[in-house]
Amino acid sequence: MYRIISLLMLTLALGACSPSLPKDAAIEAMVRERVLDDALGQLFALDGFTRTNGFRESENVYIVDVEYDLVFQKSFIEVVREIRQNPTGPQYGMFGSRVILAAIQSNFGQFEAGDRLHKVEKYRLHNTEQGWQIAQ
Repeated sequence: MYRIISLLMLTLALGACSPSLPKDAAIEAMVRERVLDDALGQLFALDGFTRTNGFRESENVYIVDVEYDLVFQKSFIEVVREIRQNPTGPQYGMFGSRVILAAIQSNFGQFEAGDRLHKVEKYRLHNTEQGWQIAQ
């Protein structure tokens, strides 16, 4: 009986030492930062974020499934107009007008302000010395 209680106590103590899982709000903040990096945050907003599933792959790795909507803040025509007015401006990154415009069109097609693009993605999170972070 003493052995069983000792084994149970040891299991509980070791379980308490493992890192806690990232909270939904922290996951959303990491995804929001990743998705809206560069100047794309000016192009769309992230809305309706939900963590749909997740599992601990190892002590320091957590795989999470998420869903969210990208809501376009401008139409494609407005983006074209902005880039033509300032082709070397910082608003859409360092690549200049033609490259970034082609990338936007190939990724998103023609869009209007208010259009929504539903995204379903999986992220691998690593528990680092500075907390949970999305793996590169």
